[in-house]
Amino acid sequence: MRLHNAKVGIVPLNWKYDPAHKESFLRRISEYGFKGIQVSCEQSDSAEFRGYMKQYGVEAAEIYVPIRCTVDGVIAGEDQEIEKILKSGAQSKVQNAVFAIDGSKDRDESAANADAGPGFTEAGFQSVADCVEKWAAYAHELGMASSFHPHGGTYIETPRETKTLMSLLSEKVSLCLDVGHWLVGGGDPVAAAREYGKRVTHVHVKDVSGEVLQKMKNKEVPNMGYAVDELKLFVPAGTGLLQVRELFIALEESGFSGWLMSEQDTAWEPTEEKSAESMANIQKALAD
Repeated sequence: MRLHNAKVGIVPLNWKYDPAHKESFLRRISEYGFKGIQVSCEQSDSAEFRGYMKQYGVEAAEIYVPIRCTVDGVIAGEDQEIEKILKSGAQSKVQNAVFAIDGSKDRDESAANADAGPGFTEAGFQSVADCVEKWAAYAHELGMASSFHPHGGTYIETPRETKTLMSLLSEKVSLCLDVGHWLVGGGDPVAAAREYGKRVTHVHVKDVSGEVLQKMKNKEVPNMGYAVDELKLFVPAGTGLLQVRELFIALEESGFSGWLMSEQDTAWEPTEEKSAESMANIQKALAD
């Protein structure tokens, strides 16, 4: 069994979530075999939701912390929002604070062609690094590990941009390797797993349609949002460009023991069955 200490969770973005049916939502996640989820602030703040998480053995694997920026760095007022998210995560004993740059219109339009769009200034990179370091220390006080998540359609999309930021961050901030967004940014996820080694402590297992990605590279779609929502850029793990087995071999080489979070932003109906397909392919790659 490959990565025998890792746990498989889910970022259930393509699931229909009705707050009035918290129990059935978590029961279904548990029945599919997922051990943890990315929680929203609304979910983490709900004592009822937390109760059902405990009932079904579903852990709060992560909470997502987007940071709004311009090319010159973090915008004024972000500290209050970040603190709010982290305090919310503490309610459900979230294990990982996943920091990322929030999306912006200019980079959304140049996704998969990031070098053709605007990018952080030197001061912008330092501003983000200072922000993440500050709030990672606070997250640690709340019992959370911290990682940074490169993301398509943002100012930290490409391997080059990621390397610049990670060089400014201390080792207490690890890398959340979202392999789907890494592909959109022009990188090789297997190579990234080997390059960053033990600094990869959290992974989003997300596959990409080669056909849709090529359309993005050819500038045949207006923006990444359209590619995701209308063309279904992200597909079930094991059905796109991602080399799932090879990724897990690379992670195993560095002793990875964190969360493998299955994620598919949108899906052709029926959406939950796509998550089941991803889970089956993840489990097969772990067992091969």
